[in-house]
Amino acid sequence: MNILLGLLPFLVFALLEHAAGIAAGLSGAALTALGLCLRDWTGPRQHCGVIELLSLLLFGGLAVYAGVYAPNWSVMGVRLSVDAVLLGVMLASMLIGRPFTLGYTRPDTEPALWLSPRFIRSHYVVSGMWTAALAVVVLADALILVWPGTVLAGGVAMVLALLTASRFTTHYAASLRA
Repeated sequence: MNILLGLLPFLVFALLEHAAGIAAGLSGAALTALGLCLRDWTGPRQHCGVIELLSLLLFGGLAVYAGVYAPNWSVMGVRLSVDAVLLGVMLASMLIGRPFTLGYTRPDTEPALWLSPRFIRSHYVVSGMWTAALAVVVLADALILVWPGTVLAGGVAMVLALLTASRFTTHYAASLRA
């Protein structure tokens, strides 16, 4: 569930950007990420999660960039940028041997299990699923940017990819606990 909460700034961005424009979406997402980081820093974790910190830097930086250098940036251009950076971070986390999902489960897991092959492998599986879902989202973003008439198909693909990753995570975690 913490993974889904970590993605909240991306949802806030999508909702606000659609309702009030790019600047509102980027600013709202940055503030949401800041709130999540403050919650993490003052809570039991005492550190900000990778996705939350990325969100804070990404949305804050893009808000400044869009305001100063690209006031007429297209919605799909912004979305593609946001999703591509998130995908890159997810891929990089696995390539360096620290799947991004590790930080979300360690507070609830006994430290003795952190280095077990099963624990690490499970995080590669879950991180891989979310990374695959984000790859679909990035491809759909690019498709919509190039061919705006594909917005419905692209939107459906995005929703299905994210729902699939979410359901997979829930079921996979339950199967590991059993």
